[in-house]
Amino acid sequence: MEKYIEQNKKAWEYNAYDFWYKNCAPSERAKAVRENPIKQLKRYADYFDVYDGVKIANICGSCGKKAIPLAALGADVTLFDISEDNKRYAMEVAEASNVKIDYQVCDILEIDINTYGNFFDIVFMEGGILHYFHDIDAFMRVMYSLLNDNGKMICSDFHPFTKIIDTLSLQQKTMSYFSTDVFEGEMAHARFFDENTRKQMPLCSYRKYTISEIINSVIKNGFILKQFDEHPSWENPDVPGEFTLIAKKPEIS
Repeated sequence: MEKYIEQNKKAWEYNAYDFWYKNCAPSERAKAVRENPIKQLKRYADYFDVYDGVKIANICGSCGKKAIPLAALGADVTLFDISEDNKRYAMEVAEASNVKIDYQVCDILEIDINTYGNFFDIVFMEGGILHYFHDIDAFMRVMYSLLNDNGKMICSDFHPFTKIIDTLSLQQKTMSYFSTDVFEGEMAHARFFDENTRKQMPLCSYRKYTISEIINSVIKNGFILKQFDEHPSWENPDVPGEFTLIAKKPEIS
């Protein structure tokens, strides 16, 4: 495991379970899943054609906010994430929701390809994860290897516009749009803690990408780009906040 991955793991295992629990108790989140799993998927429901029996890899799926609704809809979901704290919370929600998910705590770049290579119909990620990986090509190679022939990648992430303007109010460092710098910054939910706790929280190591870097990496690593949607910021609908990219692994004839 590379040093920066270890650094990010340390950050994501600092009070993460307590944060999720205080934000929403597992029983309450499970209640929402049982009542309306489609609603819990939010806009991402538009990118799934079917659910029942579909094998889905939820990459950096964190506390299971999307993996568990997908499983409730009948999908066979494997969640990959680096945090034991995230797993603890997610498994409690899954149990309360009466669904099963496979939760693998690991470095995403070291997923066991002997077990999971060419295994999934869909790889799905959301909520801003690309900046945790310093080598986007290495990341995309793993995503490609996880998919079976004609499999689909649904990659939703923070819009690269957020490199220069904090359109999502994440309170993260801004920089030149074309910067390739690796830098340290607070983890995503640090801003919700009191100042004293916030100062003690481990920092993450980030590398933010441009739109062209993301799209070119998808294409270079064998995917066929099918769709690229831009979504408005939840803070200001006049500027971009997120994007969703759809790509397919070609079927070998």
